[in-house]
Amino acid sequence: MKKLTVWALLATLVVAGSLFAAPQPRQGIAADATFLSGQPATTNNDDSCDISVAPAATLLLPYFEVAQDRTGETTLFTITNVSQYPAIAHVVLWTDFSYPVIDFNIYLTGYDVQGINLNDVIWQGIIAPASGPKELGTGTDASTGAGTGDFDEPENGTYDFGNCAGLPGTVPAFYRARMQSAFTLGSVAGVPGDPTFTACAHVGNPHENAVGYATIDVVNLCTTALPTDGDIYFATEIRFDNVLIGDYQQVNSGNNFAQGNPMVHIRAIPELNGDPGINPTNFSRTFYTRYQGAAPNTIDRRQPLPSTFAARWINGGTGAFQTSYKIWREGVNPGTVCATVPANGTLVVDETVVFDEHENGEGVAAEEADFSPVIGTEAITTPETSLQPITPGADMFPQSIVSNAAAGWVYMNLQNPADPDAANGIATQNWVVVSMRAEGRYSVDFDAAWLGNGCSPVAEITGFSGNGPAINNPGAQNPAAILPGPADDFNP
Repeated sequence: MKKLTVWALLATLVVAGSLFAAPQPRQGIAADATFLSGQPATTNNDDSCDISVAPAATLLLPYFEVAQDRTGETTLFTITNVSQYPAIAHVVLWTDFSYPVIDFNIYLTGYDVQGINLNDVIWQGIIAPASGPKELGTGTDASTGAGTGDFDEPENGTYDFGNCAGLPGTVPAFYRARMQSAFTLGSVAGVPGDPTFTACAHVGNPHENAVGYATIDVVNLCTTALPTDGDIYFATEIRFDNVLIGDYQQVNSGNNFAQGNPMVHIRAIPELNGDPGINPTNFSRTFYTRYQGAAPNTIDRRQPLPSTFAARWINGGTGAFQTSYKIWREGVNPGTVCATVPANGTLVVDETVVFDEHENGEGVAAEEADFSPVIGTEAITTPETSLQPITPGADMFPQSIVSNAAAGWVYMNLQNPADPDAANGIATQNWVVVSMRAEGRYSVDFDAAWLGNGCSPVAEITGFSGNGPAINNPGAQNPAAILPGPADDFNP
């Protein structure tokens, strides 16, 4: 790791003719949200790596935190089907080391919406309450809610709802105990009769509250396969309908505050259903590339996520502000093998640069930069998902700016230089949510600004120039690997 001090200001960023203007040997902060060819090759379906809040085929809840006490922290999320046709949303809950702990399916009628409280799931063992009379909702069971709305279509011939009758609304005791252990102790019991999921003592960090992340995919049947089952899940079960929108709320009733945000909406491009080989995506890598083997390893067609972000911070002051970042990162191990899962708990951060409101900046880099003095040599690492406070003493950020200023912003290059593909210029995927609280009772979440999209190449470590730190966005794309998984009413 290399620490660097920036002696010049970035005032030119807000002046015409700034670093964004004429070409320079080392450009300033600039978005590089383009395909390597310079333009997208159209698939007539919003062919873009730009992530936005639009109907999608996959939703990512980048971080959840759930206390056992119902008055403490809990995370809720909502899935909405914006299509008139029924759909199946496949939910997977992962530890902060990217270990898939459990999955379940949510059946959605046309124009349907389903809320999930993760305190209910993890601590109470309830996925969704029984729907009751049909006119009151769908719950999780296709047999109790198909075609209940005034406008929805009762059938969608491209889906198989045969396994969706009698979906589980409650979690059996074994899976409930396994979830609680995985998300709080970082260990899991083996699944009886399934050699893929053996007992493992290091599937996550220990936490006071349950911590992890969730993915929600459109699938064509009520499946018990997982993304770690690359040969099954992506070849036959994942779908390409951009019909889901979703949001989350993190609530702490004991402290009288709540925060919320849209989930990350990841579109399938192109959206066309059927055999993935008939109309493949133009992306060189996708959100789920790491779970697939040799080419084509983009069968999921999901947009890839960026690696560079800009995020505001405020600490202290009359409002007693506290700023943290909910950070999701792409791991290096795509499976459930106990010995390799911990590698997703020590993902190296390429660089962070903290600025105050007077444009003073200080950075921490994991790779060699073109300036000195060198202050440290230990790389910063994070697990696949984490809550990172920007406060004095926090490991991820340089301290002199944070300790001496009340506010500013952070440049984050979350590329993992230790990733095996980094040497080939392949960028890793990430997402950042800015989480602010004030006066111990107010709070808000909002997405950090991405400075390059998932098709942007790897960003270089910044250097010092006469105009301030040069923050670049060059880089490349991404392949990955396959590992199998189990089948049961719950996975694993």
